[in-house]
Amino acid sequence: MFPAAVILQELDAGDSLGSGVAPAKLARRVILNPMVLSTLIGVAWSALGIPMPGPVGAYLRILADALTSCALFAIGLGVSIQGLRANFGRAATLTVVKLVIMPLIVFGLAVALRLEPLYLIAAVICAAVPTAKTVYILAGEYHCEEPLVAATVSMTTLWSIGTLIVWIYALAGFGAPGAPG
Repeated sequence: MFPAAVILQELDAGDSLGSGVAPAKLARRVILNPMVLSTLIGVAWSALGIPMPGPVGAYLRILADALTSCALFAIGLGVSIQGLRANFGRAATLTVVKLVIMPLIVFGLAVALRLEPLYLIAAVICAAVPTAKTVYILAGEYHCEEPLVAATVSMTTLWSIGTLIVWIYALAGFGAPGAPG
């Protein structure tokens, strides 16, 4: 999804300047985006089966352990009470879409496609998690709706505590023998 978001932001930036974006330039900007590039390097490294050197692996584990806390702290720095008030309605709407409507759509598709119960549960829970913190990085990079994104990430993170419990409870019967699904 991140490359698609970068493409849309780049196309929008080109349109707002009154010019199109050359395909080669667009491809270069997407591939060289740090989030996309790091993912591509990780996938290539894994596909090649090269073992991670011990010190590098230890260092990356330390960074990974701190990532979520640091990301939420950075988002918190971008959130103000005034910004929350100004964006509350839109952020609340996006929160309901992300935590309720999106998982309902995924649930309907999973049932229609007759997914096995484990896959159905996994798909719905993945759809019901809070908005990714990387969205805030993208908003900051393109200076686009930063207060709204910060409010939405904060609200989905907070509200997902309750909604995920409801989703897990609602889906619990799908994994049981003789349950629907």
